[in-house]
Amino acid sequence: MKTINILFLLTALLAGQVITAQQAQPYYFGKTVEGSFEDVTAKVKQELKNQGFGVITEIDMDAKLKEKSDDVTLPPYKILGVCNPGFAWKTIQAEENIGLFLPCKVLVKDVGDGKTEVVMVDPSVLMRMLGNEKLYDVAAKVTEKFKAALDKI
Repeated sequence: MKTINILFLLTALLAGQVITAQQAQPYYFGKTVEGSFEDVTAKVKQELKNQGFGVITEIDMDAKLKEKSDDVTLPPYKILGVCNPGFAWKTIQAEENIGLFLPCKVLVKDVGDGKTEVVMVDPSVLMRMLGNEKLYDVAAKVTEKFKAALDKI
């Protein structure tokens, strides 16, 4: 009986450390650049395309929220859903419900004073959260390509 209690305690401690480690690591990366919202959005799309990703969804969040509530005064805020079919297919083969995380999200936000912030999800962090090792390599490749695109923006 003591062995079971010790195993339970060790499992609980290790699970707590994994959760803490995941919470400490940001699930995104980004940067703020000089340029209009429209120009930076076009540049983001082009650099993602250069890395093999297409934009398959585009949501003007500021406009959508304004439609639902007159109280919303959000500066331009766009959510891009981006996808590379080859990577998407590999992840679906490894985890059939991965579609809950697809397409990958990229934010473009007007932060004022002629500056725009670009924020990209970090697939490596999100896929580790799922605990499916088959996803790690493809997630690392997507993260690498996102960072390469961001570097050129």
